[in-house]
Amino acid sequence: MGNSKELVLVYKGMPKISLDERFSIVLTPQNYILKRENLPIKQEYQSKKIVSSIFDNYIDNKDEYSFFVYKEDDDWIFIAYKQQEVMELLEEAGIPSENVDEIFFAQQMVSSISKPISLGEQNALVVIDGIATVVPKSILPEDTVYENIIEDIHPKKSVALSSDHSYIDTKTSFILSGIFILFAVFFILEGMRYTNSSTKASQKVEEILQHYPSLESSYKRESILSKYSKIDKEQRAKRELIKKLSKLINQNIKIEKFELNQKTYTAVLSIPDYALLKQIEQKIKSNGMKVTNTSNNKLTIKGHL
Repeated sequence: MGNSKELVLVYKGMPKISLDERFSIVLTPQNYILKRENLPIKQEYQSKKIVSSIFDNYIDNKDEYSFFVYKEDDDWIFIAYKQQEVMELLEEAGIPSENVDEIFFAQQMVSSISKPISLGEQNALVVIDGIATVVPKSILPEDTVYENIIEDIHPKKSVALSSDHSYIDTKTSFILSGIFILFAVFFILEGMRYTNSSTKASQKVEEILQHYPSLESSYKRESILSKYSKIDKEQRAKRELIKKLSKLINQNIKIEKFELNQKTYTAVLSIPDYALLKQIEQKIKSNGMKVTNTSNNKLTIKGHL
């Protein structure tokens, strides 16, 4: 365990500890899976898009894992871990999870680990080829001198302890939270401005109606007219249709069938002369109506109101 209550190294089988103040924790490779890849990508958001696929052959149920990505020299470090496992590890060690501010990973501290770090009686944390690794103490020399995590080591990036699976690190989550709060403030202010403007407009209308009573009846008429404008529009469309059809009918042209409902109409005209039929067909089309059939000296008109 680190020599400061601000940063605690947690590992399987660790002794119970008592901490009341808030602190951060460092996970060992016992509790995460690491992949180091040299990829032709430059931006972190690009690495986050592929982090799940990096572990295709290493984890079965990806929904149970959270992911963490950062760049180390020229390589990208991809870490998969289970928040639930971390919670259980803290519970076994007697550490209140609500007191944990941030989660760091041992891999983030490899540049400062010069000697093995003791993880209980059986294991030690060492750096092999630039990778933080847990090994049995039995393979290390008997005179090995173990060290603790340096007190003032705090990597720039971390993740928050929560029950959700996230790709967002703590710093990014704080930035996004600030942005959302700012949008919320703008939304509230705009809502207040709109409400105030609407109230003032309503008050102004009332004042005008009080000073000019003659306008009130007109105001009410407009309200009634708007209510029945749809009905009036439909009726006017029907009257206009009948007016157009009546202009086509004479002693030589008869209407054999006429159907009219709320939305559509059908009319069948009987025209004995073919030349007259073609003439009437052109006239119908010029009036914006549609001819659907011309046969047996009959012409069918169909359309929508």
